[in-house]
Parts: sequence; structure tokens; C-alpha cells
Amino acid sequence: MNKKEIRHQLILSLISENKINTQHQLQQELKNKGISVTQATLSRDMKDLHLVKISDEDSYYTVHSIAPGRWEHRLRFYMEDALVMLRPVQHQVILKSLPGLAQSFGSILDAMQLPDMVGTVCGDDTCLIVCEDVEGAKRCFEKLSEFAPPFFFSNQIN
Repeated sequence: MNKKEIRHQLILSLISENKINTQHQLQQELKNKGISVTQATLSRDMKDLHLVKISDEDSYYTVHSIAPGRWEHRLRFYMEDALVMLRPVQHQVILKSLPGLAQSFGSILDAMQLPDMVGTVCGDDTCLIVCEDVEGAKRCFEKLSEFAPPFFFSNQIN
């Protein structure tokens, strides 16, 4: 097991045993267990683990578990309403959306953890999907094309 996997297991254990209210508190709990981590790394870990803050009497972190099928449903919904362009380019896939929605696409894609996808970089209306290589980008494009509405590609110029 690598350091990241160990850290992830410890984070999940800490939030299940205690009500962790802030990232700083979680960072301190990790430090108490002998794991020093930067705030940026902790933020990435929390995103990878799908941690969300629950508000009741006091706010605390917990795991937000959305089944993979729900992410696929959400992606299909976004593509029907907001997809403007989808195209593989070298070892990447470019996804253009309506203004303001690219980061939503990126969050959904990151949560889906497609096997050929390394990560996403999103602006206002463009999501750059980075893949390992050209073949991975083609497979990623094909997988994403499955979620696009049927009429979408019939309107595209090749």
C-alpha cells in the first residue's frame, strides 16, 4: 500500500470516528497520527474521497457516496443541455460547454474516474480532459460520446 492509500484510509477512519469540522482540524489529526500533509494535498485527498460538509447543529465532514450510475446520469443530463463540442486532440479531449458549466463537467468527470483520464482542467466554457496517450484520448472520447445526445454528432462537421 502506498503513502496516499494509507493517508486516504486514515482520513476515512478519522472522519468516521470523530466529527471533523475543518480542514485544519483534519490536518492536525493526521499530524497527531504521524502524517504531515500540506493543505493543497489534503484538499485533493478530500476531493478524491468525495468528502462533503454536512450542516446540522455543527458542520462536519462525511463521505458523499453517489453511485457511479448517478454520475453517468448526471453527465448525460449535462451533455443534453450544455454540450457544445467534444473532440479528441492528441492525448487530450476538448469539451466545450455553455458558459459557466465547464467546471461542473470537470467535477462529474473527475468523480467518474474514467480509466484513460488523468485529470481535467476547466475554465468557464472549456474542459480539457488530459489522458495518458493518444490511444487513451480516443477511448475516452468514445466513452464520453456514449453520453452525448444522439443528435449531437449528426450536427458535427468532420
